Amino acid sequence: MDSKKYQVNEVNAWNGWDPLKQVVLGNCFAPEFFEDVGDHKLRDLLQQILYETIEDLDGIQKTLEDLGVDVVRMPINSTSYLGSEEILYWDDKVRGLPKPCLMPRDDFITLGNKILYTTHLWDGVITQNSIFNPKSLDMMFQEEWEQYKSGKISHGSLKPTESLMQGGMEWIDATFLFWAPAIHRVGNRLIIDHEDWSNIDEVILERYPEFTSANIAVGGHTDGCMNLPKPGLVICAPWMGPEDFKDTLPGWDVCRIENPHYMKGEMGNWEKEKHITQGKWWTPEAKSNPELVRFVEDWLINWVGFSEESIFEVNMLSVDTETILSLNYQPEVHASLKKHGIEPIYCRFRHRNFWDGGLHCLTLDTVREGGIQDYFK
Repeated sequence: MDSKKYQVNEVNAWNGWDPLKQVVLGNCFAPEFFEDVGDHKLRDLLQQILYETIEDLDGIQKTLEDLGVDVVRMPINSTSYLGSEEILYWDDKVRGLPKPCLMPRDDFITLGNKILYTTHLWDGVITQNSIFNPKSLDMMFQEEWEQYKSGKISHGSLKPTESLMQGGMEWIDATFLFWAPAIHRVGNRLIIDHEDWSNIDEVILERYPEFTSANIAVGGHTDGCMNLPKPGLVICAPWMGPEDFKDTLPGWDVCRIENPHYMKGEMGNWEKEKHITQGKWWTPEAKSNPELVRFVEDWLINWVGFSEESIFEVNMLSVDTETILSLNYQPEVHASLKKHGIEPIYCRFRHRNFWDGGLHCLTLDTVREGGIQDYFK
């Protein structure tokens, strides 16, 4: 499917449920990317993943456009910054092929009239392509990032928590960036995950004083733990519950998924086969093709995540308060959405367990109708 050739200019999104008018959709590499792989069987398997990924992204784009949403598609074959030798903090993970620009929401969030860019993994896309108008993009830590690369500073504004330091994660030195899904928008309130960075709310609110905040501690990618389909409803993972939202979203109905991963491996036996890749990624071909597993581990380690911990049932995209897109039917979630008058539309993304991405990750809502509101008067 042809991508629309225009730029994200003026943006407007204060929550995740007002009527969606424009969205950025990720993309990956063309199947020809693997044309030179000498092992023809391996080449065919790799190309199949890319072909089916593009086909499913085209389907998601058509679904959105049929609902009246303008879709800005990332250029095919565009790569993220991940894999560059300049990503000094990534240590031993800097190897293999760069990751395609598939999941923009991991690194961007629209806060009112600005798109906040929270990492430096897409620097090449920003400088080489014209998807984002610089006037709409907030490069929050750009100056600190440049100083870090030149050796003038050793850390940035964010303060790592004790739990993050004990975890020995490579993000400890990267105190000038964070994952964008650590923030959820609820009108004039931001729900901010401070498990990894103790002062992240202070840093954000100093830059965006039009918001207030209510903090939680979940662990970074909170769009894999919770979703806010409309005012008054929370869908969350089994390790969360009403007590986690009594201060952040008081009085809201909380649907905790007691049986996640329903049909997660509908294309094969995920539960029996996930050990082959230590739960990090999976395709139906992994069990019978050890050469594919070796190739991914050696060359595509930047492409995959840790799919076993992902709850795709919460990683949804609201088109409005009555319509939501999802990759996965799950009885509890489906019933809760219907109870609140929301019609779920299920989209196909066959390799979500390979890419470790849901619909929320694959998209970035840039324009929604409406403005800032106070939902807690």
